[in-house]
Amino acid sequence: MIKIHVTDTDGSERSIDVKPSRNISLMEVLTRENFDVPAICGGMAGCGTCHIAVLEGAEVLEAPENDEEFMLDSLPNYDDDSRLSCQIPVTKELDGMKVRIKGDGA
Repeated sequence: MIKIHVTDTDGSERSIDVKPSRNISLMEVLTRENFDVPAICGGMAGCGTCHIAVLEGAEVLEAPENDEEFMLDSLPNYDDDSRLSCQIPVTKELDGMKVRIKGDGA
């Protein structure tokens, strides 16, 4: 199991334990754990509702692919730490990562 530290859109903080698997995305985990992640497009990098800020641990992530970069660029609250959680596989390297859910708003 790995631990991921999450700040939800309302500012509440919670750490979750997750079994690593490249077949599951961080978005799926956040949705399952009832965080404010609507995931309207179902993980296709097409809506931005799974937008997160990676506060710690970004160095272990692969660079965003074109679809993710295009969607991030269209979001009003895009920052250098922005990622789409649907594009992040839950691997053991995420252990200890800190994220803040940004969603598609400001």
